[in-house]
Amino acid sequence: MSKEQYFKNPEEIIYDVIYIGSSNSELQKEIQTNMWCISISEEMSNEVSLSDFHGFIMNVIANRQNQINRSTMQSGMIFYLWYDFMASQLRFNLISDSNKELPFRCKIQNVSEPDEVIELFLKSNVYGEITQNTNEKDGGDEYVLKVYTRYLDKQ
Repeated sequence: MSKEQYFKNPEEIIYDVIYIGSSNSELQKEIQTNMWCISISEEMSNEVSLSDFHGFIMNVIANRQNQINRSTMQSGMIFYLWYDFMASQLRFNLISDSNKELPFRCKIQNVSEPDEVIELFLKSNVYGEITQNTNEKDGGDEYVLKVYTRYLDKQ
């Protein structure tokens, strides 16, 4: 499979319709409906570049911003991206900005650029060993998840 074919498969993710809840009680539905996952083979991870994925994620964000702008809701949403090393997947989601905390049960380290998360994904060995240092440990054995977060305000 070529790099072009690989990115053709998740292209529908860019244009997928998001769910915007009307209250905090719909957080779980937002999480379930608005989560997307991308996997990659070891072979393909050697063919694609960080900039390929960066462009893909920026296209996703631009589409989500456009959908928020066209919605009838008056508030924005939070886009967040992380690498799930147990599933060997790059994941991203969108929740209403009325939810002040991301729905993780571990400590979070906010990173300033999506590239930090994408790099973890690309460097992981998908088949074989699971690398323990994909996310840093911060004082003791507490797991710390690196997450890129971007607020998408209604414009």
